[in-house]
Amino acid sequence: MTKYAVVDLEATSASHTSKIIQIGIAVVENGEITQTYQTDVNPHETLEYHITMLTGITTAQVKRAPDMRQVLDDVAAILRDSIFVAHNVKFDYNLLARTFSQYGRTLDMPRVDTVELARIFFPTLEKYGLETLSRVLNLEHDRPHEALSDAYATAKLLIKLQEKIKSLPKNVLAEIENHADNLIYETKRVITDSLPDAHRKHSDMVKVNNIATLKPVFSENKNQVKKNFRQNLKTLKLAHRPKQEQFADLIRTRLSDESASFIEAPTGIGKTYAYLLTLLGQGKKVIVSVPTKVLQDQMMIDLAPVFKSRFGVNFAKLLGTANYISLEKFSKLLYKRDEGKNFEIFKMKVLVWLTETTTGELDELSLTMTSQSYLKAIAHTGNVAQGQLHAEQEFYQLAQSAAKNAQVIVVNHAYLTERIADQTAFFDNKVLVVDEAQYLFSVLENAQQKSVKLLDELVKVNQHKSQLTKRLLESLTHQLSRRQLDVAKIRLDAEELGLTEITRVLDKPSDFVWIQNHVLTSSPEDFLNFSAMIPETTKTFLIGATLSMSEKSAIFPELLGFSDYTFDTITANIADNQQVFVATDAPDLTRLSPGDYAQFIGQKIQELRVLKKPLLVLFTSLDSLNLTANYLSELQIDFLQPDGNGDASRIKKKFDAQQHGILLGSKQFWEGVDFERQDEMLVLITRLPFTVPDDILIRKYAKRFKNPFYDFSVPLATLQLKQALGRVNRRASQKSTVIILDKRLAGKTYAKKMVKNLRKSSRLDFAKFDTILQQSKDFLI
Repeated sequence: MTKYAVVDLEATSASHTSKIIQIGIAVVENGEITQTYQTDVNPHETLEYHITMLTGITTAQVKRAPDMRQVLDDVAAILRDSIFVAHNVKFDYNLLARTFSQYGRTLDMPRVDTVELARIFFPTLEKYGLETLSRVLNLEHDRPHEALSDAYATAKLLIKLQEKIKSLPKNVLAEIENHADNLIYETKRVITDSLPDAHRKHSDMVKVNNIATLKPVFSENKNQVKKNFRQNLKTLKLAHRPKQEQFADLIRTRLSDESASFIEAPTGIGKTYAYLLTLLGQGKKVIVSVPTKVLQDQMMIDLAPVFKSRFGVNFAKLLGTANYISLEKFSKLLYKRDEGKNFEIFKMKVLVWLTETTTGELDELSLTMTSQSYLKAIAHTGNVAQGQLHAEQEFYQLAQSAAKNAQVIVVNHAYLTERIADQTAFFDNKVLVVDEAQYLFSVLENAQQKSVKLLDELVKVNQHKSQLTKRLLESLTHQLSRRQLDVAKIRLDAEELGLTEITRVLDKPSDFVWIQNHVLTSSPEDFLNFSAMIPETTKTFLIGATLSMSEKSAIFPELLGFSDYTFDTITANIADNQQVFVATDAPDLTRLSPGDYAQFIGQKIQELRVLKKPLLVLFTSLDSLNLTANYLSELQIDFLQPDGNGDASRIKKKFDAQQHGILLGSKQFWEGVDFERQDEMLVLITRLPFTVPDDILIRKYAKRFKNPFYDFSVPLATLQLKQALGRVNRRASQKSTVIILDKRLAGKTYAKKMVKNLRKSSRLDFAKFDTILQQSKDFLI
């Protein structure tokens, strides 16, 4: 029977000269904690203030403790004939080994790191710190940074890991063991010791070679939604709301129209339930498109189970192919051993995840120690050839099958744009509901852009090949560095050099062309005609809270290519659960340096912290966000910000889990993320969200209309402000205060139009920041 000694040490510092001040040991044998040991240790020096604050251990406390020489025999006796285990084993083992050495002793034990094991066997967690794992896995951990409490929690974690390892199919665990030599020290021992006890039979799994996945569960679709809207509300035990019923009546009335139906309706009236109940009550198969994957998940978590349990309606979610794992690609990579240790550990993590996931969506995997290149290497391409070993297990194919059996299919705008262009049969004889349709602009624009990373292309040129090649490369590099691009010359040089990707991007002389962050991008002169992409047999609703960009409601439909359409508006009541302020004593942001601007925002964040409410800070620039983040870090203020991949869903989950966290967000948080879980909320808008003059949408609009700033930029900025207000006003019981730090809203000529528009649905006042702070406190607390 293997004996594991789980050790945690508290020390005077994290440096290589640190001394032990507390030892905690928990012994694990046969899946149980059989012995514990704890002692303070006198380091014969004064403890630094931050160590006392972190651990709770005082100088007076350790002065009364035995020194290391006096406890060595007891510690050595407990550790004898065991495997040394710690959470980040390198620190604890090296510190104890160095301390033993100072007293003429040798520490030579096999070592196991529970951090590495947790990353593999709990593959979807965001963080792997002991406190996070203790909370998520319900481990006993009452006193973090006390040695025995940490050791005890780590011992409980080890037991959980052993249980998890033994629960895996034996063929999967055997494959994991094949890769486990890549783990630090002797961490593999835990896997090897558990292998004989691993489960052979798993009736709920499909096993092919050394990969196991859960058997898909398909249930019959039974649409039992009634035609009577109020009766359906009673079935769901939902209260009657006049605005919601008005919206449902509009859906029912417009369903018989052949033309596209635009409906603008305020947030918080229950639009989603209204259109789903109405359309399902008419027996329609519905495709719902929402702006983001976050909102897709929200529908699948919040609505799909309700409609299944009450009405027998099946929902299905579809994503682009690259979002799913390719089991065929992954199985081939399993047998390659030349990608490095981190990739081998990643493979082990994926093997575990495959036994748990029901979707195969790669963004379920933790990004800890996982690069985007790893995910790309196993991403699905959409091709499933006959005879492939894992064809029946491929999640992309299973998602397509689920969609065929569903009454409601939930997609996102990017997927909609991609699929409606080349697979129109998918939309035939269905009702398409584009929810939050105002976000189609940017999605459609991205869909028709072509781009290439210039550095990736230029390195392909062998400039030593000839003098001519060298001169052509110099000419091309010079042209690409100019502010005013000579597109024809760039294309000519690229053709001569055989740089086909650059010539592909520049194949149409009429396109707009620009370079940003070393990426060459082109886009057609006009907006993409979304109307022309929709099949004739598809009835289309485009709905949202902010479809009227200005008094000219026709602008939005016409920019999407619609000439035959209806546009209905349900007026919003002025929200009494939200207050909006413009800070009149804010400095002129256009005159501040980037550093001063960030410091000003950081100071306001500091002041708002006293309210102890969740705070969302919205930026129009990533540079400003990062500068503010640096300033807050210097002040040691905790905050959240998106990672380099800009994944909003991950960061929102963290924010939702915090009581009064601070989230710094840019574009995606203006648009496609709802904060309905927070009962009270603060939003700080750092700057009016104007698009820059050379923004591609402005350039396209200027081609068609006379005054792009007043007719497009101002309405678009107003629309974005209204969207930001709607993000934190999802239900009547939710309260929010929104503070705008850009005082241009109080003085500029165009501001009157913006204020008038905003006041149609929101209480908007002008005040000094101190007054705003007090009124926010009175309103929210």
